[in-house]
Amino acid sequence: MAHLHALYHADGVARCHGRIPKFPEDPIFDKQEQPVDYKFLEVNPSFEKQSGLHDAAGKRMREFAPDMEASWFTRYGDVALTGEPVRFIVELKTFDSWFDVYAFRIGGPESRKVAVICNNIIQRTKVEQALRESAEALADLDHRKDEFLAMLGHELRNPLAPLSNAVHILRLQTKEEPLQRQARQIIERQVSQLKHLVDDLLEISRVSTGRLQLRQERIEVSGVVERAVETAQPLITQRPHELTVSLPLQPIWLHADAARMEQVVVNLLTKAAKYTVEGGHISLTAQREGDEMVLRVRDTGVGIASEFLPRVFDLFTQAERSLDRSEGGLGIGLCLVKRLVDLHGGTVEAQSVLGHGSEFVVRMPVMQATLPVLPLHVIESALPTAKRCRVLIVDDNVDAAQSLALLLTASGREVRMAHDGPTAVDAAVDYRPDLAIMDIGLPGLDGYELERMHQQSVLQHALLVAITGYGQEKDRVRSLAAGFDHHLVKPVNFDRVQEILALVSATVS
Repeated sequence: MAHLHALYHADGVARCHGRIPKFPEDPIFDKQEQPVDYKFLEVNPSFEKQSGLHDAAGKRMREFAPDMEASWFTRYGDVALTGEPVRFIVELKTFDSWFDVYAFRIGGPESRKVAVICNNIIQRTKVEQALRESAEALADLDHRKDEFLAMLGHELRNPLAPLSNAVHILRLQTKEEPLQRQARQIIERQVSQLKHLVDDLLEISRVSTGRLQLRQERIEVSGVVERAVETAQPLITQRPHELTVSLPLQPIWLHADAARMEQVVVNLLTKAAKYTVEGGHISLTAQREGDEMVLRVRDTGVGIASEFLPRVFDLFTQAERSLDRSEGGLGIGLCLVKRLVDLHGGTVEAQSVLGHGSEFVVRMPVMQATLPVLPLHVIESALPTAKRCRVLIVDDNVDAAQSLALLLTASGREVRMAHDGPTAVDAAVDYRPDLAIMDIGLPGLDGYELERMHQQSVLQHALLVAITGYGQEKDRVRSLAAGFDHHLVKPVNFDRVQEILALVSATVS
């Protein structure tokens, strides 16, 4: 954009030109000594072209624009009187344009002539406005995406809950035909995979929006690895692959969120299993190197192309590792790995040669102090023994309620069900349960209104467990504030339910 130059007096004398001339002019003020106009002393062709003001030299601005904004005269008048230069960006509605303006006084202290250099930046302003609108639209779209993912996770977890419970029930059968066992194992693996996908979708949304809060504590690496291997083992066995795990004899302690670190290892093992030809080999090693814990997951799979390696941790990025993309996935697993490791102050890198497998290396800072580990018999002696107790299950998803009730009945508990709020209140009054497992968001009674039932002493002595598809920290805080003792996310881990039942049974006479 060519510069527009102007020289003017506080009376509103402006000159737009290529060089700065020196024309003596007397400023024109009103009776209150305020500048009310300016006269063009000289203009250059660029000014005339961009402003549309032709033959402006010697004329006043008011002749061209009687309704010119007074702020222009005030700014130039201040420069003429004080000698202090100014630069500003302003919209000139009279000309339907935006200008980047620099104004300064020329001449001696007695001079009131002002030179003006200005650029018509209407095109730049339009581009910036378009970019702002685009950014706002993208931010709104991103916000709605996060809301959709949260709702999607909730809706997917609802049908996953009864499926997971049904698998547990089938596992309890003592006389299981080979065909039934095979079918049950297929369902079990696929339900586990669906749960894993739902969890990753919600986790990446929380990380992306800064809503993920780490629950960091002192954890030992071997325990994290063992739980991750147990989770990933069904897929590794199904392929089938050979898995070797090498852990140090001395414990390695981290200040980390155990659940998140387990996710990291599970995702790396899952990726290795999916992209390794059946009958391949996967190795997992963890060791201490200086002040770092170094965890390596290596496979003999198809590998990653060199041009794709720099983007392997990008969100929703998926390499075409096979022609049919049968193992395509959603492209969020490795992104989640990197973001979780980053949150812990660690690093992760990928190394691979196409056709010769891959290796992912996670490095985490270790804790220096160690604590004694309690012997197993001491821990076991601290666990309460199970006793018979009354359980009330409240869920408007009938399949979820019935499948959980079957599981609890099979484990020796007395169970009653309700599928809406009013029925739940009546059942609580009549049944007086020791444990109430309630879905949050019931028809006829919001689960968060359970505090009112507490006040009526209906469930005064019961342990209260909330089950829901929402698992963010704010959801947990809200349920605990409403009076729940525990907050479980669908599909509920039945081992966790058993732990809670053990606590309840310990207090039942």
